Amino acid sequence: MKVVVFGSGVVGVTTAWFLAQAGCEVVVVDRQPGPGLETSFANAGEISPGYAAPWAGPGVPLKAIGWLLQAHAPLAVRPFAAGPAVLPWLLALLANCNHASYRRNKSEMVAIAEYSRDRLRELRAATGIAYDERALGTLQVFRTEKQLAGAGEDARVLDAFGVAYEILDAAGCRAVEPGLAASAAPLAGGMRLSGDETG
Repeated sequence: MKVVVFGSGVVGVTTAWFLAQAGCEVVVVDRQPGPGLETSFANAGEISPGYAAPWAGPGVPLKAIGWLLQAHAPLAVRPFAAGPAVLPWLLALLANCNHASYRRNKSEMVAIAEYSRDRLRELRAATGIAYDERALGTLQVFRTEKQLAGAGEDARVLDAFGVAYEILDAAGCRAVEPGLAASAAPLAGGMRLSGDETG
């Protein structure tokens, strides 16, 4: 079978590799002069399946209104540019902004992300590729007690999938990440995912 893969970023190159391993004749096409020069180039480099989470969740509609009003808004909605398809999408998003949907959707995302991380480890072992990977875990910090308490819902999903994590108080966060000691920002605690990687 002949297959054309568009894009030579992380996803395109690994897709091409697995297809070639399965016996396909693969051609990778990219508009850039080399691999990984667009999204993969600007990616944060985190392999953190435990943090996989849907945008739709309890409280998100109110947060979104606040985001839209910020000077450097992390969210921009242009309904006229998106056309009529934006309305069903927006209604579906709002319908999923509840605890039950959040748990279900996060569970599915974590399962896929864990699978992807495990395939990446197999790929590294099979090919010997190196990309400055570090397996020191990741730390998500919370500024308020309310945010810290909200981590409990994510923790239940992580428990269901056997994802290693620990909830830390402010002192625990500073012990894991000494750079936080110099920060004047409020710090209530955090969640550390010890199995996460960066690269």
